[in-house]
Amino acid sequence: MTAHVIEFQTGKGLPKEAFEQIAPMVSEGRLVVFPTEISYVVGGDAFNQQTVSRVRAFQHDAQGPLALYISSITEFRLYVAPVVPRLRRALERCLPGPYGVIVRATQAAPRACVSSAGTIEVHMPASQSYQMFYEASGRPLVGVKLDTTRREDVLERFGEQADLIVLTNEPMSPQHYALIDFTQDPPQALQGELPRWL
Repeated sequence: MTAHVIEFQTGKGLPKEAFEQIAPMVSEGRLVVFPTEISYVVGGDAFNQQTVSRVRAFQHDAQGPLALYISSITEFRLYVAPVVPRLRRALERCLPGPYGVIVRATQAAPRACVSSAGTIEVHMPASQSYQMFYEASGRPLVGVKLDTTRREDVLERFGEQADLIVLTNEPMSPQHYALIDFTQDPPQALQGELPRWL
């Protein structure tokens, strides 16, 4: 089956009909490719087991936890265990932004995202296209970050595998990405570099 493609244009948002197509596809467990400020991500509904299984096929460690994609500090506090005030301030400065953070999960967190050690990798991209897509989806998402920012690569690789592809003309900057472990004090960069202010 050929993927349904939606185009996001910076400054214009999503057309109403496109906005209304996203929520049903995500809630039905469809496989989606969506944009962030770092790269494209393949993912879907974090609480749909069928979707989770499909997303795992694109992960290096097929049995490992998947990353959680959300869009607000309110959601973050729902899925992430409290941390000391100093680390909380640093976390909330990182998010939204081009970072993934490793933190302790709460019982409310999607099980597919929680490691055997009880940690979870959370992303809250700041890009306009991601925020619009997430608002339309209305669901917490699991995702696997792809090593591409090119729409042509996404269409070639996922045109027959994904159910929905959301493309954007918004610039992506993979060089700004860092994965930061906040279960350690001080926090440690597992990928990329720590922000200078951290």
